[in-house]
Amino acid sequence: MNLMKSLIRWMATVALAFLLPVLSTGQDSYRFVAEWEPAAGTLIRWPLGIPGDLVAELASDDTLFVLVESWYERDQAIATFNSYGVNPDHCRFIFAQTYSHWTRDWGPHFVFGPDGICGIADPIFNGYPWVPGCFTDPGSTTRVQHLSPHEYSPGKGWEEDDAVNDILADSLGCPLHTLPVYLTGGNVMTDGHFIAVSTQQMLDENFPICNEECFSAVMKDSMGISDHVIVDNPEIYGIQHIDCYAKMLDEETILVKQVPEGHPEYDCVEDLASHLAGLNGCYGRPYRIVRIFCDNYEGDKSAAYTNSLILNRKVLVPLFGIPADQAALETYEEAMPGYEVLGFAGSWYYYDALHCRTMGIFDRKMLRIWHKPLRGEVQCTGDLEITALIDDRSEAGLIPDELLLHWRPEGQAVWNLSTMAPVLGVDSLAATLPCQLPGTIIEYWLSASDSSGRHERLPRTAPEGFFRFTMTDTISSRHSSNDFPFTASAAPSPFRNHTVITVGLPRKQWICAEIFGMSGIRQRKLCDTKLNTGIHKIRWDGSDDCGNPLPAGIYVIRITGDRTGATLKCAIQR
Repeated sequence: MNLMKSLIRWMATVALAFLLPVLSTGQDSYRFVAEWEPAAGTLIRWPLGIPGDLVAELASDDTLFVLVESWYERDQAIATFNSYGVNPDHCRFIFAQTYSHWTRDWGPHFVFGPDGICGIADPIFNGYPWVPGCFTDPGSTTRVQHLSPHEYSPGKGWEEDDAVNDILADSLGCPLHTLPVYLTGGNVMTDGHFIAVSTQQMLDENFPICNEECFSAVMKDSMGISDHVIVDNPEIYGIQHIDCYAKMLDEETILVKQVPEGHPEYDCVEDLASHLAGLNGCYGRPYRIVRIFCDNYEGDKSAAYTNSLILNRKVLVPLFGIPADQAALETYEEAMPGYEVLGFAGSWYYYDALHCRTMGIFDRKMLRIWHKPLRGEVQCTGDLEITALIDDRSEAGLIPDELLLHWRPEGQAVWNLSTMAPVLGVDSLAATLPCQLPGTIIEYWLSASDSSGRHERLPRTAPEGFFRFTMTDTISSRHSSNDFPFTASAAPSPFRNHTVITVGLPRKQWICAEIFGMSGIRQRKLCDTKLNTGIHKIRWDGSDDCGNPLPAGIYVIRITGDRTGATLKCAIQR
């Protein structure tokens, strides 16, 4: 099996070198699942690399997936788990050979395909190159990056870890998507939309089997990542994994390490924080940066508090036996309202902690709510529409009476309820919120249920966690006068032969234009590609995806981008 898998990867890598100019950008995108999404449980391996109280916690409310190599090891694990007070009904044992306990790095990346089915993305894994980064010369302002191939070391044992995802996919009954690249789990974090962040080492590790252009194409076409942010290697020398320096807490919040002044990596870590603070998230707004102080626990070795695990409504944080532990827990509690924040002492290192030794197994039939939160001042002169995408991957069907907007003016105890009703597009819903007096602070959250028995909220910790904004009767400027505005129009309308969709973009980004009938069924995808800043024109001749002329009537043009979007109406006249 390993030989066949290696052959498939080799052929795919060779093919990529020739096909890069024509890789498809017209297909519906894959979606790389984010850590805070609904999870079935956590993957670990036996022998353990985590403390007993953490094992018990992982199995308290969710399933603990345990990799064992034999029935003897399984019996050993059960006996040990019993002594920890682990709930045996929440344990599932899977037989697989493993070399290391770092399930994060070689374990499964979950990805939803264009067909809506969740599968496992299986990249190459071959251990941990230790490389230079940061400022290798104290008097220098130039970082040194490492550009050498990741040489395969047969017989060392990494090939056992590399083979696990095949076994997991078979055991879980889900598709396996083999990737011809390295995508080491500790060095990639994603927002569940189209953004991922890694250090320079991610590109270096793939060089020269897959250069930067090749790697970007694989991430776009196989993982749905159109914006892969690459930051400088933050370590003086090490594995350069992002999860020991930063962590996405949600789509718009990044927790970033802060080391003591005088630490050799202080300037590099501050540069990392500044780099991330200068970026926009998937909703087009700057990231909220939360700093967590990581004091030294031994010499210059700093506590890796960012190396934590989000598991449904819990955050599990590594503790290092130093006074800074308590402050770290409080930082998480303040940054993630409503989450249960739990600390665990263990044999953690500055380059390897709790996140590295655990890996989420996600609910492949998840109920997911996707919504751009209202923040700051929001104009309201009538009723305010709150929109969301609510997707039931079980396909059991949403329960209409349980698709709710919960809202209240700040200071009130009772939540008002508004039912969300379908609008344009599959799974798109909206509810109205009546305008209040200018200056009123509104708190709100969303909830949904489907016929599979799943119930979901957004934020997931609601009502303890919620969104908030201030109502106003005036429009506040979001852009400076120098910004190029986002614009969209379609003319002529009505038309007989063709119409032209004109899109003005404030920045280079991926743009998709789709045509829907009034029933909400998509009839045509016109483009899905990266466009530069400026004005672009897209011609539509009134036909569907098969080239058949559509009947006369009203159609909706939906334009979506990395950070922008618009909905237009036009008419065909026959």
